[in-house]
Amino acid sequence: MNKVRLGKVVARATKPLTPALRKLTTPLTPTDYAGLFDPLRGREVRGRIMAVSRDGGYTTLTISPGPGMTGAFHAGQFIGLGLDIDGRWRWRCYSLTNAPVRAGHGRSRTLTVTVKPVPGGEVSGHLAEYATVGQIIRLTAPGGDFHLPSPVPDRLLFITAGAGITPVMSMVRWIREEHTPDTWPDVVHIHSERGPRPPEPFADELDDLHAQTPSYRLITWNSSRDGRLGVENVTAAVPDWESREAFACGPGPLLEALTEAIPDIHTETFHAQGAASGNAGASPDPADLGGDIEFGDTGVVTTSTGSTTILDAAENCGISLVHGCRMGICRTCVTPITDGTAVDLRDGATYGPGEQIRTCCSVPSGYLHIAGS
Repeated sequence: MNKVRLGKVVARATKPLTPALRKLTTPLTPTDYAGLFDPLRGREVRGRIMAVSRDGGYTTLTISPGPGMTGAFHAGQFIGLGLDIDGRWRWRCYSLTNAPVRAGHGRSRTLTVTVKPVPGGEVSGHLAEYATVGQIIRLTAPGGDFHLPSPVPDRLLFITAGAGITPVMSMVRWIREEHTPDTWPDVVHIHSERGPRPPEPFADELDDLHAQTPSYRLITWNSSRDGRLGVENVTAAVPDWESREAFACGPGPLLEALTEAIPDIHTETFHAQGAASGNAGASPDPADLGGDIEFGDTGVVTTSTGSTTILDAAENCGISLVHGCRMGICRTCVTPITDGTAVDLRDGATYGPGEQIRTCCSVPSGYLHIAGS
């Protein structure tokens, strides 16, 4: 019996015994021990890097997700990717670049991301230099509101710059999967690059698409020669822009200008999404933050300062809380409050008993008791 199959057997066999086994394995879980046999199994969603391609300063990873992820997503969404760097898990979000897999189509459910290293980018730099085939990484489920609607609009405008092209590549590939050249929607794609062509991993593909598909028009803006792409350049190149559903991904100043000029435009920004409940407020007063945290029925109580999140405080005292991205995006760490008050550091929202919080970005405000551990 191979190692992966043995891991599945262990996982199934231990499931009915989980409550009893948990007492023996704390702070780990029975699932963690199953992970010793199958590295794709564990509390966190995991994936294996199946292929690595480095081209034109970009690194493309093909990832096979473990049993905890279906691989389903909408074209344009992103995933969280976690790497063990110097003994600590570091997370960043990256747009998926492959087309979504339709149920029953028989295609592989692997995922691809294409990453460009950024100055000081710990995760992107590590991937560019050290990512290898067979490496196990952690993942969060696909998310984000920046994606193509269904059905696909008849007239589209894509505006991208630099690495901002990545989510739109998923959209373009999805449209290509679902249409023939004769049934394509009317698409104009303006891409700004410091050169005459889109990024190397996509350049040939987009050039071929432009040549072979009459209703896909690629306009490359050479910012090294013509300066930064501006709204006036977009409207001049696409006079009928008002009749198109627009999607844009790129630097903040460009997106801000486009949003002001095209109020209904869809833009991609990797900001954490606010919670559904809670009372949002101004930046919290540091004097109101911090306090004691009690974790479930463990009997463990620890003190958190106003700058130490509940998740960090738990790990500092040996309590293992389920978590994912550590960025307030994936919702893996959401847990209910049973007593006390917590404050979300992102927006100052306060939460009380019965409400759910993200432990990775919340701190106590006085005494706090949360349900799980």
